[in-house]
Amino acid sequence: MEPIILKRPEHNVSRKNISSAAVKVLYRLKDEGHTAYLAGGGVRDLLLKRNPKDFDVATNATPEQIRKIFKNCRLVGRRFRLAHILFRGEIIETSTFRAPVPDDGDETVYCDNTFKTGDAGMVMRDNIFGTPQEDAMRRDFTINALFYNIADFSIIDYAGGLKDLDQKIIRVIGEPDKRFSEDPVRMIRAARFAGTLGFDIEQEALESICRNKDLLSHAAPSRMYEEVQKLFFCGHAKSIFQWLEKTGLLHPMFHDFSHWLGEDKKRHGWVIQTLEQMDRWRQAGLRVHPALLFALIFGEYHEFLIKNLEDAGQTPHDAARNAVHGHLLGMCENVRVPKQVIYQVCDIMGNQRRFERTQGRRPVRFMHSRGFLDAFLYFKFASKAHNQDQELLAFWNDLRKEHPAKPPQSKKPRKKKNTSPDA
Repeated sequence: MEPIILKRPEHNVSRKNISSAAVKVLYRLKDEGHTAYLAGGGVRDLLLKRNPKDFDVATNATPEQIRKIFKNCRLVGRRFRLAHILFRGEIIETSTFRAPVPDDGDETVYCDNTFKTGDAGMVMRDNIFGTPQEDAMRRDFTINALFYNIADFSIIDYAGGLKDLDQKIIRVIGEPDKRFSEDPVRMIRAARFAGTLGFDIEQEALESICRNKDLLSHAAPSRMYEEVQKLFFCGHAKSIFQWLEKTGLLHPMFHDFSHWLGEDKKRHGWVIQTLEQMDRWRQAGLRVHPALLFALIFGEYHEFLIKNLEDAGQTPHDAARNAVHGHLLGMCENVRVPKQVIYQVCDIMGNQRRFERTQGRRPVRFMHSRGFLDAFLYFKFASKAHNQDQELLAFWNDLRKEHPAKPPQSKKPRKKKNTSPDA
């Protein structure tokens, strides 16, 4: 298959839009006699006039050759052997062109364990090297299979990604059922790209996702946690959530929460308001702690569980702890939330009753305690979402003005940087 090659001025990608670290890696590999392309999402975003979050490089140099060329390089990964090249805090992920996945059965091992699949056909190890065309055709979606050649500043398209970019389509490379069984997380990535880019998922791929959604149970829970953060911290959480519901992916990710949400359509209101708030914070350049993310998204569900435990005789404090801890710990079978984050969510929910105590010195002590800001952000959001506790909210807003938080002491002056949303 002959690739489509776009040369300037047929495309408007300029080298100045590529990070200097990625340019250094590309030219260094080229000068050492290797083929090296900018690959994947970075090329896609440049063509869409978006700012790429990262730049990945694909080359015919092996991981060991890359390590010899770059002193600031470390090799990572077992399933995919990758080179991470570090430049002043920026990591340029560099991979060797890979060959297609062999199709010889579920327990096939090639070349001293360079390739292996496990249950349900999921790829467990894969380090078979190939050509640029083979590498492009084994990527997940056509729009992620584009290359930018630094040697002649051209765009190389082996999979029809340029056409799908124009038509705003997420299309799987190859047969969707097989590609999703190789890596079930690709289904979540399809929903994320559709929501983030405002694209549609091609019909055959959409039907395959709906059919194979339960394969997510084979995905590593720790990887699922990373993917969940990408879904809800990207600035397009609301539209991505709608794709998760449309494809049915929400259920294998969050079993109990999905069931509870489906019992009453009115319960969607809280979640949609939460995701809209997440998107506003992200668009304002603010970072949100993962614990606050989970506290807000599951907030109304946790309040429902807490009330049930209180009705059963537990104290408000014990009910909050037991409800949140039980839910998030059970969720770890699919999405492994770190213990520290679970404890922080427990604190956020357990501290809500403290906002009712407005007498004496308790309010000021609480306000200066660790974890107050996240708890207050939740309290403020819940007050507005439920249209309740407005007098309490006014009290705490006034108290914060009277007793502003003291900035942390630092020996060296630092530039001011927004790290969390200010209530």
